Amino acid sequence: MKVITKNEEVVVKGCKINVDLTYYYDEDNDMLFDDIELGNENLRKIRNAYRKEKCLLFDHQIKKIREKYNLNQRNFSLLLGFGEITITRYESKSIQEKAHDAIIRNADNPKLFLQMVETNKEAYLKYNSLESYNNLITIINSRISNDLSNSGNIEYSVDKFTAVINYILSKVDKLTKTKLAKLLWYIDNLSYKEFNHSITGLTYIHNYYGAYPIGYNEKLSIDNIKINVIYYDDNDNPTCFIESCNTDGILNEEEMKVIDKVINELNKYNTKELVEYMHKEDAYIKTKQNEIISFDYSKKLSISL
Repeated sequence: MKVITKNEEVVVKGCKINVDLTYYYDEDNDMLFDDIELGNENLRKIRNAYRKEKCLLFDHQIKKIREKYNLNQRNFSLLLGFGEITITRYESKSIQEKAHDAIIRNADNPKLFLQMVETNKEAYLKYNSLESYNNLITIINSRISNDLSNSGNIEYSVDKFTAVINYILSKVDKLTKTKLAKLLWYIDNLSYKEFNHSITGLTYIHNYYGAYPIGYNEKLSIDNIKINVIYYDDNDNPTCFIESCNTDGILNEEEMKVIDKVINELNKYNTKELVEYMHKEDAYIKTKQNEIISFDYSKKLSISL
């Protein structure tokens, strides 16, 4: 069975376009065919070929703008003033109209997006907390100033985020969400202390339980991270364990060395003990609730390579 590419003329919204489509070729029967995965990819190629013809954003470009603000599809859609599933459709199966395309392009400019966020605040707050909204405003303002100091001198990377989690899971049993948050903070700050940059690009805030990444729950809600929620003795506050994390992200030797050091130093503590340990760091003592924790505090981090 061979895989071949064939240039075809297709008509999309009355517009004729040429696009390279991929098929399986059955030599014995001289037949071309596809399966669901290949068919969906061909449809994506057709949509993006039309977008190119009409000077519209590609689906991956829309996604990139959304991820710039660490937003899921629904929240981004609501903040743009669209319906709840509009962005989901544009990133998967539909072609945006020019009016919507212009709005999405404007959102790539943090100053213009800030105006949209303020205008559509109530729509966002129907599904999210005020704390989450304020965190988003912080992210946007950081983008406006083009200041990466709050994220450890690098852009947030979902590939590095998931790769770090996957690596931790290979060495740590019974990993709770809270313990993971602390380990991530120590890993990023130790990397910054030693090499002047974090690994994940996460931004952390002062929380009752120590340092927490901004948008933490949203970042953990992606499909390739599996979380198991367990209730103990009818407790209304469940314990959330990270069970698995499938990722194509790659860590280099420097990054693995940092993670190994943090795990070797801190894995002996359970979640409660690790929270108490982090509370003794200058980064926690000298910041207030919901305040962004500067990476400058890494200079006095209790761990070194």
